Amino acid sequence: MMFDSMSWVRDDLKSVRGYTVLDAPDGTVKLDAMESPFGLPDSVRRTLAEAVSSLPLNRYPDAQAKDLRREASRLFGTAPEKLFFGNGSDEILLNLFLATKGTIVTPEPTFSMYRIIAGSVQRGFKGFPLSTDYSLDPEVLPSVLSGEPPGILVLASPNNPTGVAYPMEKIFRAAKIAREHGFVTLLDEAYYPFHGETALSEAGGEDLLVLRTFSKMGLAGLRLGFLIASEPTVRLLDSLRLPYNMDSLTQRAAVLLMKEVYSLLEKQVAEICRLRSRLFQGMQAIPGVSPVSSRANFILFRVRGVSPDSLFRTLLEKGVLIRDVSGHHPLLEGTLRVTVGTDEENGVFLKALREGVVG
Repeated sequence: MMFDSMSWVRDDLKSVRGYTVLDAPDGTVKLDAMESPFGLPDSVRRTLAEAVSSLPLNRYPDAQAKDLRREASRLFGTAPEKLFFGNGSDEILLNLFLATKGTIVTPEPTFSMYRIIAGSVQRGFKGFPLSTDYSLDPEVLPSVLSGEPPGILVLASPNNPTGVAYPMEKIFRAAKIAREHGFVTLLDEAYYPFHGETALSEAGGEDLLVLRTFSKMGLAGLRLGFLIASEPTVRLLDSLRLPYNMDSLTQRAAVLLMKEVYSLLEKQVAEICRLRSRLFQGMQAIPGVSPVSSRANFILFRVRGVSPDSLFRTLLEKGVLIRDVSGHHPLLEGTLRVTVGTDEENGVFLKALREGVVG
């Protein structure tokens, strides 16, 4: 028998498509990944370097991340026992999907990792379409959830890649319907800083979990996310997570940054929101471009008279990298997504966009 080098791999993974990260050539204006365009001040970088340089790297990190848990508890006003940390939101989603059963249900288009991670752990997954304006209609949920093994309803608000935030009354209505069908609700608030409305005060119970990350507000390189859930849920996830999942450098850096510069990060977020408004207006002024009002740090837009793929390549040739999401879902046909950059970066993008659409 001839040896098949892939015979030991799960059949359902042999053709799976993972999350794609685009390469940015040197000198490219990088507006594809929802990163903050602002770095930390030199004084903070020096303090951070000094703080991490004294770490005993020959020793394992604090397995319970006690200082990190304590500082996050103080900052966000929730009990330390209701916090679970991970290397970005993705690791938390992986642990959560591994620990639970039933179907993962979510409105689409949304963050692609929900479907990818569910598939990787062989969980049932069911997506249902948002309204054509990308809003959420909770009243469709009874028909969506009926007959499904009770699992997790995942809602992202503000949503990626649409930038649309769902009113809190709709989120709580959806959570109520989900509970009636035996589902818990996970609210992904990755883009909360740019929106300002949160269900955090309602989290920590048995049926509503809130997911947050530090990535979008300027600390993407730390890969730090956290979940607010009930104490039994946190204990369950703690029993499944890999030992020492939060390394010493991340723990020390995150504690220092939360203590010393969180207010600075909030000011940077406010500036990004101001730049978002200016960028939206600039895009509206270009014929053939229809931006979607956003509550995140990016803007989804539809183009006419040019294909998204062609426009993406034209912008890249002009030194601007954005994201073509037109093939991700039928409701995204004709769309691309751009991250809010600095004033200068946004100006370069708008000039290239006008030339790519209007000529």
